[in-house]
Amino acid sequence: MAKMLDGPVPNGARSVSWPWYHHVLTTELTLDAKKLLTTYSGLSPGEIERHIYSIRDKAWGIFPWPCVGEFWFLSFGLAKHPLYRNMVLPRLKAGQTLLDIGACLGQDIRKCVFDGAPAGNLYASDLFPQYEALAHELWRDGDRFPPGHFFADNILADNDVFTAGPLMTQLGPGQVDIIAITMFLHLFNYENQLKTATRILRLLSQKPGSIILGSQAGSIDFGEQSLKPPFHRSDDGSRRTVFRHNPESFEQLWKEAGKVTGVPLKISAVLQAPTDFLFGADSSFDFSIKKRRYLTRSETRRLYFSIMRT
Repeated sequence: MAKMLDGPVPNGARSVSWPWYHHVLTTELTLDAKKLLTTYSGLSPGEIERHIYSIRDKAWGIFPWPCVGEFWFLSFGLAKHPLYRNMVLPRLKAGQTLLDIGACLGQDIRKCVFDGAPAGNLYASDLFPQYEALAHELWRDGDRFPPGHFFADNILADNDVFTAGPLMTQLGPGQVDIIAITMFLHLFNYENQLKTATRILRLLSQKPGSIILGSQAGSIDFGEQSLKPPFHRSDDGSRRTVFRHNPESFEQLWKEAGKVTGVPLKISAVLQAPTDFLFGADSSFDFSIKKRRYLTRSETRRLYFSIMRT
């Protein structure tokens, strides 16, 4: 994210000719998305698609992320996590707090509210301050969230800037029980993933059982992967890479972050669909080595994870 924005928007990135700019909604408009937009947002069925296209193009104008072009703000990634129903929602309803980092248009926290979580327990952060108003426009809920629950911040800023930024000064270190990072860390190379992980741990509550969870693109073969045009070069011309993890490399990343920060952690990560998990209500999730179904080819798969403070 931030280090993908170390210069102006790359030439041609806002073109609507890229394959990830979808001109027509198809499978992206799921039943869940329709339900939220009608029941929660109050849109009539006939105005939903026009509303979505308008919001997407405004978000594209802020920054042309491929996920924006593909309408990923209609996908509720946190709700697909195997700990969502058994851990996240019950904890939120009991008064715990959640911070969604890399929140984009706030789709995950809206799903939490729709499923019964108090809006006052939910916080969101992203790099672009414009996302706050655009999220309220998308979900038509500007009157439902208390002020001060969105933090426009750069988690990869220089340390003095980050320390003085809104996440550390307005929310504060050690204040959040649950941190969601869905489709977020995979935007960075390994060095910046480690930097991000240590800062996320600074925000996490010091209470045992506090948890970081989410999902991201993973790969059987871990390592740095070069980005494709138009995001393949930094402003200085150097090659941009992102690090793709398998479960073992992901666990190693967080072990390193825990060592740097002195935070004891239980780390669980697995490739494949969430139905492959074996999990408990309040014990992170575990996945037996014997039951892991690895692919034989080095193709990308979704990586689901939890990092719990012990």
